[in-house]
Amino acid sequence: MLLVKYSGAMANLIALEELGCTIVHEVDAHFMSRHHLLNSYSFDRIVFNFPHAGFFLREHCTYQIELHKNVVRGFLRNAYDMLKENGEVHITHKTSYPFSKWKIVEMANEVGLVLLDQVPFSRWDYPGYENKKGAGFQCDETFPVGACSTYKFRKPTYDLLFLSHMLSQMHVIEF
Repeated sequence: MLLVKYSGAMANLIALEELGCTIVHEVDAHFMSRHHLLNSYSFDRIVFNFPHAGFFLREHCTYQIELHKNVVRGFLRNAYDMLKENGEVHITHKTSYPFSKWKIVEMANEVGLVLLDQVPFSRWDYPGYENKKGAGFQCDETFPVGACSTYKFRKPTYDLLFLSHMLSQMHVIEF
């Protein structure tokens, strides 16, 4: 299916194989930690660029937003279980409305991940990268990313937990 939907797929697969990458197809983000080819590994980085549940309603509809959030939440739960000790989860996501309503950082916190950094995404930082639509007759086309960021998360360490606790205990006095 990959080769049918995306014209550059074969060249990308060959380039990845030449770099020594293991390629696994049809991995469900909700169950990836239990996938028979992945469940015995842990990873330094797990990346999900522009997660999307598909087009069922308009992007600003509450139900559509919840569908998207379910995809991300399932991914984050599984990614948490697959990280090495100092591993990171990266999610690149649009930051303007209605995408801001997905609350990526809050969902990561719910599964026990903490935000390390949020950096503006620029496809020019990734030579050869082209985002693609995920479905439909235009799936091989790019889409305008607009304002977006890459969120970087990791499991909390003792230092992060201590700092978070200390910050929560601070009181601000205004004059």
